[in-house]
Amino acid sequence: MNPAIPIYLGTGTEAMVKLTAEVADGWLPNGFVPGSLPEYLPWLEEGFRRAGNGKSLGNFEIQGSVHVAINDDVRAALAVLKREVALYVGGMGHRDKNFHKDIMVRRGHREAAERIQELYLAGRKDEAAAAVPGEWVDQKSLVGPPARIKERYRAWADSGLTGLTIRCKQPEAVEIIAEAARAA
Repeated sequence: MNPAIPIYLGTGTEAMVKLTAEVADGWLPNGFVPGSLPEYLPWLEEGFRRAGNGKSLGNFEIQGSVHVAINDDVRAALAVLKREVALYVGGMGHRDKNFHKDIMVRRGHREAAERIQELYLAGRKDEAAAAVPGEWVDQKSLVGPPARIKERYRAWADSGLTGLTIRCKQPEAVEIIAEAARAA
């Protein structure tokens, strides 16, 4: 056993974010997008307070995650990602308790989230994907031509994260993000 291995929890609900801040070394936030840290700060602060050991944002890791796809056609890139959103919002968890759907609702997309879940659970997966708002997917990803990705990366760099996991299928996407990070 190695007690020096840091423990990170992937959480997004109020109770679990508080617990993460209390007991873990870092957080893998579910549904994190640039601008969302203020929503979580009171929960994190409560967890730090419970820990009682000097924990704070200054010594706590927050590792975000973002899809990156280079494509001159932004709509086409977003459409690919809509299928995954439909699966998570529509098909993960119980109809009455789906954390991914709850995050989408919290961020102001209640009608879309309800419709996506309804369609997905009815087996109409293509329609569920089509019901995912493009702006929701765009908030959660970095897609488009390299210049657009680099420009939008800045919001992620300034979001309060201490690290960012890049999810991509293109080696050149990693290079674009590395260039954006060096310029940030």
